[in-house]
Amino acid sequence: MIQNTKKIVLTIKDQVYNIIKENILSERYRPGEKVNEVLLAKELGVSRSPVRSAINELVGEGLLESKPHHYVRVRKLTEKEILDVYELRLLVEQFAIEKLVETLDEETTKQLRSFANEFSTCCTYDQLLKYVELDTRFHTFLINHTGNRLVIETFGRIGAMITPFRVISLKSKERFEESIGEHVGMIEALCEKDAKKATEACRTHLTLAKNEIVRYLNKVPSRNP
Repeated sequence: MIQNTKKIVLTIKDQVYNIIKENILSERYRPGEKVNEVLLAKELGVSRSPVRSAINELVGEGLLESKPHHYVRVRKLTEKEILDVYELRLLVEQFAIEKLVETLDEETTKQLRSFANEFSTCCTYDQLLKYVELDTRFHTFLINHTGNRLVIETFGRIGAMITPFRVISLKSKERFEESIGEHVGMIEALCEKDAKKATEACRTHLTLAKNEIVRYLNKVPSRNP
């Protein structure tokens, strides 16, 4: 059988998008910091058009925000906004857990155990971005199992809002390792069809992540208030 060896060729806009997004997630661009289209185009050696398109896409995703006087900055959330987001996440994910337990079958259990294996083996502390990608896939997997379009869309919006902060919440190596255990514990409870235990594991995980972010916000000022 002939294998498909065709490579995906990224457009210049896609490459610029990936660079900006990685800079946000790695905190090279910190929350509240301005993103200058002209300077970015010059730094990357491209025209302003793909930079503008990439910025507009990231604004749509919630990683960047457009402010008055025609400037864009990395989304900066207040402590109250972070608390509100995590409160909503807990409500939504508890609903997702209950739905998944109700409909749990052999295939879903297999997928859950695959996630548990990934959390245990795929990432080390120096691979935070890879870990955040896995974390995002897992929580999205839970939400998608609700089958509720509004819940899925809501989770997508709030997930984009806090993406830069998810790396921040794992800055401590101890917290990173705890997070792995929390995910594995939640998955084990789901496989056992123990919604209460899974919800408590989820509550612990989200509360600890939220607390880390709040501590960061109270300690570190942005470069561009």
